[in-house]
Amino acid sequence: MFAPTPAGGSIAALCCLQTAHEAEEEVAERKRVPVSCCSPTAGNLPHMLDLCTFLHDCAVFLLQVCVLYFAKSVELAGVKEEKTVAVPTPISSHDLWKLLLQRHPRLCELQDGVVLAVRQEYVPIGDQVLTLGDGDEVAVVPPLSGG
Repeated sequence: MFAPTPAGGSIAALCCLQTAHEAEEEVAERKRVPVSCCSPTAGNLPHMLDLCTFLHDCAVFLLQVCVLYFAKSVELAGVKEEKTVAVPTPISSHDLWKLLLQRHPRLCELQDGVVLAVRQEYVPIGDQVLTLGDGDEVAVVPPLSGG
């Protein structure tokens, strides 16, 4: 269980809401200046200016998803599975990838070839909005080689 904040929410909820806001800011920033996920400036976006305004303007809900890592992503993330990852929704596949990069920055090595799978359906990383449900399975699938 997460510790309640003075306003009655949880710290995890506030962190995820801040992440959602930063993701929106990042989309706007990305349209102006391309930034590599491995760049030291990646993620250095303005923090949430006004939580109340953000909550009023955006219908954001938090879900818990299970994230599975395969092949090279296991080595880079250091785990095979995370049973509970808080994810704001709605969220694009690109923003979900950025959230995973915040958790495991070394995953940026897979940036150009990784795909996500949601409920065992491949999803390219882009602006596509994902329909996630509580407890859904999200897989990180790096490029595979072999014969």
